[in-house]
Amino acid sequence: MKRVAAVALAVSTVIVLFGEPINAVWAALVAVAAVWVLDPVALRAGLRVGAVLAIVFAAAVTAAVVAWAEGPQRGVELGGMVLLRLLIMTIAAGVLVRSVNAEKILRLTERLGLERLGLVLGLALNSLPSLAHASGDVWTAARVRSDGPLQLLRRVPNLGEVLLSHTARIAEEASAAASLRGHSALTRPGGRVSGAVRTVVVTGPPGGGKTDVVAAVAGQLQNEGVPVFGFIQPGILEDGEKVGFRLRDVATGDEAVLATRGERREGDFGTRFQFTDEGFRLGSQALSRVVPGSVVIVDELGPVELRGEGHMPAVRRALAAPGLRGAIIVVRRALVPSLLDELDASDAVVIDVENGGRGSAEEIAAALLSSSS
Repeated sequence: MKRVAAVALAVSTVIVLFGEPINAVWAALVAVAAVWVLDPVALRAGLRVGAVLAIVFAAAVTAAVVAWAEGPQRGVELGGMVLLRLLIMTIAAGVLVRSVNAEKILRLTERLGLERLGLVLGLALNSLPSLAHASGDVWTAARVRSDGPLQLLRRVPNLGEVLLSHTARIAEEASAAASLRGHSALTRPGGRVSGAVRTVVVTGPPGGGKTDVVAAVAGQLQNEGVPVFGFIQPGILEDGEKVGFRLRDVATGDEAVLATRGERREGDFGTRFQFTDEGFRLGSQALSRVVPGSVVIVDELGPVELRGEGHMPAVRRALAAPGLRGAIIVVRRALVPSLLDELDASDAVVIDVENGGRGSAEEIAAALLSSSS
């Protein structure tokens, strides 16, 4: 019975997406019935109030625009088709997510030499429920904050921006979760960093004081006569909110703005920030001065670097320099496995900084300078 329902769902979904309106209506009814047989939970999830309201709103906007341009009849027809298509796509995606094993997809694509494709498909499937939930929350919040339909309509561009930020966050979390399970094909674009140096990976929660602790470590090492090169990236705050980052050379104290949250809807490298060439140049210069016996400090590496962009080329060159005494690299908790895989670090220790608790400057310095043998 379920096999028949699965075939019926697949066929009816195709008809809804590409068929004539009258056929799409009947196909939509068949699709709903098929989903009820296959997975009633997925059907109820797809028909949540927030998701349905978002679909109805999208259809209504389409109908209004087309009615204004081509007449009421055409507007109603296209609006209805948008409603049916979005609804069926939502519930069909819910069934797909709950029934398809992403790990099996990954194993199959690995055998075919297409690991990245498998990860993309698996992460997309795993992210769909979170995206649907986020869409419902965003729509509900917009309705609460709007005094009427007109004001709600004016908020639509902002809603798109908010959904894009949610999508980026969900994708990053899904990629991090994959790396925690040992899948790093999406974050490792090429060969690993050469050179086996003592590496201390400093991690911790956002705003937990990682940068301050690493700056203290740099000062302590310099006081002990250890040459230290690299940079830290203190935040730029406005009204208690982080709106950007500065880059500070730990050897010279020179500073430059690295990134700011701009007014554009999309930032650089798929982030919400716009980066400056001046900041990257200063970071590259800070890392280019490494000498034998020195310690390299990098605060911090993020998803941009783990894709091979941003500071990563300069970091690779610095860590490949001969005779380094060690390296301190800051990274967020979710990216620790990917960083260790990227570095191929055979002599590494991870220290978690928790708001001034564990992970003191003395502990990090001791871990860096201790013998790995």
